[in-house]
Amino acid sequence: MGRRGEKRSWDRIWNGKHGILDPQDTISRLPENVLHHIISFLPSTDKDQLQFLSRKWNRLYAQSQKKLFLKGVRLDEQKFSKSLVDVFPSVEDLSLEYYSGMKKLRLVNYKLKIIKLYCGSLKNLDLTTPHLEYFEFVGYRFDPCRIELGICKQLRFVTLGGVAMDNMMFADCNSSFPVLQALTLFGCDMKGHINISSNSLDHLSLLRFKRPVDVTIDCPNLHFFEYSGSRIVPFLDLNMPYLEVARIEIYSDWNQKHDELWYGRLIEMLGDLNHANLVVFITDSDKILVIPKRYREILVPPLKGFVKLVTWSTYISRYYADLINSFLWLSPDIMSIAAQCRSTADAFRNRDYTT
Repeated sequence: MGRRGEKRSWDRIWNGKHGILDPQDTISRLPENVLHHIISFLPSTDKDQLQFLSRKWNRLYAQSQKKLFLKGVRLDEQKFSKSLVDVFPSVEDLSLEYYSGMKKLRLVNYKLKIIKLYCGSLKNLDLTTPHLEYFEFVGYRFDPCRIELGICKQLRFVTLGGVAMDNMMFADCNSSFPVLQALTLFGCDMKGHINISSNSLDHLSLLRFKRPVDVTIDCPNLHFFEYSGSRIVPFLDLNMPYLEVARIEIYSDWNQKHDELWYGRLIEMLGDLNHANLVVFITDSDKILVIPKRYREILVPPLKGFVKLVTWSTYISRYYADLINSFLWLSPDIMSIAAQCRSTADAFRNRDYTT
């Protein structure tokens, strides 16, 4: 509906005035309280169509929006931040996908509860959003973004991809993010050391590690831990006494030597996951999970107690017997073993990031 060139767009919304699109626009002549009353009864599809008929309706509709989703648009940093306050004052759920134009963004907003940002053009992000509960950012890992999280005492769920990590960002979650429940870091630029400390954290995922980095985790109430990468990073200290499930994804890498150091780190990491009742391995080559006999003779089995071991591989293995023997060595008191062949899509579902 509407004239050619007057299609609904981001510019159209924030440039909307009190004026009338054409002489027959009688909607804009109605009192605002009447329009608000009408808006409350209309389905979203009808609301979208009526925006083309009236600038006033367009403005009031924007003011009543709880959710704002923009995809493939060019945004101006200052204009966008101001419009969130002036044009969309009620928005609680913000989602920006494949946008361009902004290198830096500073958001000061006391309404936002959910923020989802998917774009690689952003290089610096500064958030002051005290009521934020869910935050997801996905950028390019080859050109990571720096993020400053201000006061976010209500933040519960965080997913970061393609971010230049400050090793102290999550070092004191009890003070910064006291109700944080789930944290996922994937394809991030981590240098030197990362420290994660939280009494409230229940779910932690560290995915797609590409470079050596020391990890310290102090999460006494963590129940689920997930790790993926071709490298086994050194865990300096893991405090997860109530861990129930550990999920380890290990990928083959021609540039990665599977030598005594590599297997030693794998054994050490499994030893730190000793409290888990279930350990799940996912790999594209279960051969790398077969601990060579020469290493088994000099290393100590890492898992104690009655643990269940499961492996998912992307093809039928020729090393099945060796894999079972390796698992029996990993956990002499093992409760059960399951080896499954799964398609790549199934085994690595939800890990197909575009970063």
